[in-house]
Amino acid sequence: MAALFVAFWHLGRPTIVNDEFVYLRASWAYVHGNFSLNLEHPPTAKYLYGIAQLVVGQGPLGPRLVAATAMLGTGVVLFVWLRREVGFWTGLLAAGAWWLTPRGSGASWAEAGSVIGARIDRFAMLEPLMVFFAVASLAAAWTWMRTGNRWWIAAAGALLAMSVTSKVSTAVLVLAIGALPLLFRRWRDLGVGAVYGGVAFVVVFVLLYLPVGLFTAIGHMLKFQAQQNAHGHPTTILGTIYPQAPWWANFAFLAAGTGWLLLTVLVIGAACALAIRPDRLVAFLGIALGVSLVFYVIVANVSLPYYYDAWMPLIIALAAIGYGRLASVRPPVGRIAAAVLVACLLVPAVRLGVAVAQSRPSGIALLSDALHVRGKDSEGVLFARFSANTWRIYLPDRGTQKPQYGPFDAIVVGHDDRRAMPHQVTEFLSAYADQLDHFRLDYLDVYVPKTGTIDDNNRDGTLHIEPSSPAS
Repeated sequence: MAALFVAFWHLGRPTIVNDEFVYLRASWAYVHGNFSLNLEHPPTAKYLYGIAQLVVGQGPLGPRLVAATAMLGTGVVLFVWLRREVGFWTGLLAAGAWWLTPRGSGASWAEAGSVIGARIDRFAMLEPLMVFFAVASLAAAWTWMRTGNRWWIAAAGALLAMSVTSKVSTAVLVLAIGALPLLFRRWRDLGVGAVYGGVAFVVVFVLLYLPVGLFTAIGHMLKFQAQQNAHGHPTTILGTIYPQAPWWANFAFLAAGTGWLLLTVLVIGAACALAIRPDRLVAFLGIALGVSLVFYVIVANVSLPYYYDAWMPLIIALAAIGYGRLASVRPPVGRIAAAVLVACLLVPAVRLGVAVAQSRPSGIALLSDALHVRGKDSEGVLFARFSANTWRIYLPDRGTQKPQYGPFDAIVVGHDDRRAMPHQVTEFLSAYADQLDHFRLDYLDVYVPKTGTIDDNNRDGTLHIEPSSPAS
C-alpha cells in the first residue's frame, strides 16, 4: 500500500517540468502519425506515453501513470530476482528501498512548492521506462545462467532493446550481460548469448525504430548526442555555474536528490556486499554498476540532476544483499547492526511520504490564475532568470523574455543563476518600486503595477509604467 501511495497519490498535480513537456508533446504526435519530434532520443517510452494519452486523455496524467507503473515493476523484478537468489527479506528490502525512498531532481524535492517534485519517476520522463526494461533484462540474463534456458537470454536481449530504445544510456549494460558466461566459466555460452540475445536485440530494436525512420532517426540522434557531449551543458551545482558538468556532478546530484542519510546507508550496505562473502551475483551487479558509472561519470560530458536514477536499482540491490549478509556475521552483533542501519531508511521514507501527500501545482502552474484574480490577464508577461522552456508550457502566447515586446501585465523573476537579469528589468524594478505590488509564488517573484501596465519605449526595451486610460 505504501508503494502504491508513493507511486500514484496526487500524480497529476505536480507542475509539468521541461523535458517532460517535450516528451508529452512528442508522444501525442507519434500516436497521430507525426514522428518528427524529439528524435534526439529513442522512441519506445514515447510510444507508451502516447498510447496512455489516447486512453486517459491528452496531458501528463496518463504518461505519469505509465512511469509510476514502471517504477513499481522495477521493484517487483528486484523482489522476485533477489528472493530466489538470497532470500525473501533481502528481496523485500531491495523492493522496499526502491519503492519508498526519495530520488528527486534536486535538494528541494521535499518542499511542497518545489518545481522538481518528490520523485523522478512520478513524471513522464524517459528514465522510468529505461530503468524498468534494463533491470528486467539483467534479471532475465541471470536466470539464463541459472537455468540454461536459452529463451531467457533472448528475453534479456529483447528487454535490453526496449530499454535502449527508451533512452540509449543503458546500452553499456551489454558488457555486464556479456560477462555472465565468464563469471560462470561457461565459455560456449558466449556464442549462445551472442546469437540468441543478439538476434532478439536487433529484431526488437529495428521493429521499435522503424516507425520513426530507422537510419534517419538513429543518425539524427547520434549527431545530436555527439554535439551535446562535445559542447557540454551548463549546470548549476551548489550555487556554482559550470559550462560543462565536472566529473563529480552526478555524485553531487545523487546526494542532493536522495539525502546524505539515505546515501550513507546505501553505500555501507553496498560495501558490505562487496566485503562479506561476495559471489557471482554481487560481481554481476557490481559490473553493471561499474560500466554505468564509467559511462555517466567519464564518457558523458553532460550531467543533469536525474541521471543517477539509471544506476540506483543496482546500488539498492547491492545494499540489500550486503545487509542480508551483515546480519549473519557474529550473531547477534551483525544482525543488530544491520537492523539499526536498515531502520534509518524510515527517515527518508517518511519524508518522501509527506512530500507526496503535499504534492500540488506550484509556481508557473499557478501564475495565470494569480494574475487573473488581480485583473492582470490582458497583456503579456515578461520573464527574467527563468527558463523559457518552462514558462512556454503554461503561457505560450503571453510570455516573453524580451523587454522590448511590451506592454506587460507583470514581470516575473525566477531563480535560475545561469540566466542574467536584463538591465532594463533591474532598472525598472528599482525606479518604480513604490508603484509595484510584489508577491511570491513559490519559486517566482511576481511584480505587477498598482495601476496601468508596464510598457517599453519602442527603442531599446527601457521600461516604464503606462497609466490606465480614463474610463469613458
